[in-house]
Amino acid sequence: MRKNNYIKTGLLLITFLLSTLFIDAQEEVVVPLSNPGEKGKLTMYLLTGSISVMSHNKNEVIVRAAVRSSRKSKGKQKYGLQKIDANAVRFSVEEVDNRVRVKSKNLNTAADYEIMVPKNFSLKLNVTNSGHIYVENVKGELEVSNTNGKIDMKNVSGSVIADALNRNITVTFDEIFENESMAFSSLNGNLDITFPANLAADVKAKTDHGAIYTDFELKIVDKEADVEKTRKSNIYKVNVDKWTYGTINGGGPELLFKTLNGDIIIRKK
Repeated sequence: MRKNNYIKTGLLLITFLLSTLFIDAQEEVVVPLSNPGEKGKLTMYLLTGSISVMSHNKNEVIVRAAVRSSRKSKGKQKYGLQKIDANAVRFSVEEVDNRVRVKSKNLNTAADYEIMVPKNFSLKLNVTNSGHIYVENVKGELEVSNTNGKIDMKNVSGSVIADALNRNITVTFDEIFENESMAFSSLNGNLDITFPANLAADVKAKTDHGAIYTDFELKIVDKEADVEKTRKSNIYKVNVDKWTYGTINGGGPELLFKTLNGDIIIRKK
């Protein structure tokens, strides 16, 4: 009889972990992990709003969310009546084998998410409009992209691929994975990245309307410019693209830095 109770409890737990949780108010959701103490991964794509991810000492993921109040809706009338802003947040959370996916259901309003994860948790985060991405004290493979907002990552460990189209990227590492290449890119922002002093890496960097700054001893490596030749109809075109190459502490995995309208700052911690 006791064995049957354990089986029922396990089935209920699995059902909860695989289910989708729909929330229609400002809310906090606690999601236990299938494999407590083991590595995990959080994935979230957000159309409008902000994502903040921080670590805690629990074997669970906590998701807090709230719709951002809209000033534009205040005082708006239709049919001769006053519009009421309900400020309802709607999202879902799914967990399978320590892989957690958060989906926002607020398509036309900005929602801000604060998520707590265990320290050893990889991330894949994407924001499109009206918000930032903030990550603190997380260790893993961290892939973040923000189209119209900044990326700020503090005291992270592991490897990072970061892309912020129109804003700055700021990252401070506690430690990095060995033999892992990383990339940081923006179109209209600065790249300000701080690495441990024992960093050993090959650097590939380019900014068209900015400068490169570092307090590492960067040994410049002279390489020929990338030359692309194309012919279309009677037009022959040659495009010359020049990168800055160098090594830090003898070289290692490649670190790529690319921005069009901004500076590249590589700091020593």
